[in-house]
Amino acid sequence: MENIKALLNNRRNELIKLRQEIEKRFSKLKYKGNPQYRVRISARKNQFYVKMPGTDSKEKYISKNNIEKARQIATYDYLNEMMRIIDTELQQIDRILNSKQKYSPEEYYESLCPARQNLITPVIQTDNQFVKSWLAQPYEQKGFDFNDQTDFRTIKNERVRSKSEIIIANTLERKHVPYKYECPIYLKELGIIHPDFTALNVKRRKIVYWEHLGKMDDEGYARKNTFRINVYQKNGIFIGDNLIVTVETSAMPLDIRLLESLIDHHLLQ
Repeated sequence: MENIKALLNNRRNELIKLRQEIEKRFSKLKYKGNPQYRVRISARKNQFYVKMPGTDSKEKYISKNNIEKARQIATYDYLNEMMRIIDTELQQIDRILNSKQKYSPEEYYESLCPARQNLITPVIQTDNQFVKSWLAQPYEQKGFDFNDQTDFRTIKNERVRSKSEIIIANTLERKHVPYKYECPIYLKELGIIHPDFTALNVKRRKIVYWEHLGKMDDEGYARKNTFRINVYQKNGIFIGDNLIVTVETSAMPLDIRLLESLIDHHLLQ
């Protein structure tokens, strides 16, 4: 419920700013709605006519030399309708924010005592249930070459391929972000690939893939992985949405502060 209220409050603030902008535009209009006119536009001829509604008066043609009059009236009508739409939405938001409903459907099960929870299979999985189910799905990792003698280990004792991947994995774990290491996915043009990390934004129940490109000063490596990232995006997995890409070179190591910011932005909001 708190997430919903936060979204509604953000939307409310956006609408209030829009309302303030409309009020500023109203103040700059010379036409104030009195006497009241309506503009009719002849789209075929691109001509403008004004008429006083509710009267028997005939429409008056507005020449191009007097087009500012039509512009003022049309703008006034537009701003009025925008104000009405905004005020209606604000009223709807306020009704929800001021409602006395204690729990959202997602929160109600967890509000019950543990003994009652044990008697019930919830309609909506709790976050803990969802994470547990997601992590329990079996998958086959890429595996390591027999001749690879490196042994990089995370705090979970997972074997990874570099010191930077240790840092990424440990930071995800420290921030309580569920993840899978080298979980396979299928991409057109590449077939089965193994992203470095597949992480879960629990709040949004959204999967985010993570590729760490650790040798971008190697021309062949850079070319290969540029193609790989492009294929991700051809398959609807976009950088900044459901794909995180971190890069480093021998002269520019992994930026830890950037790493934490990426996790906070993409996986904890």
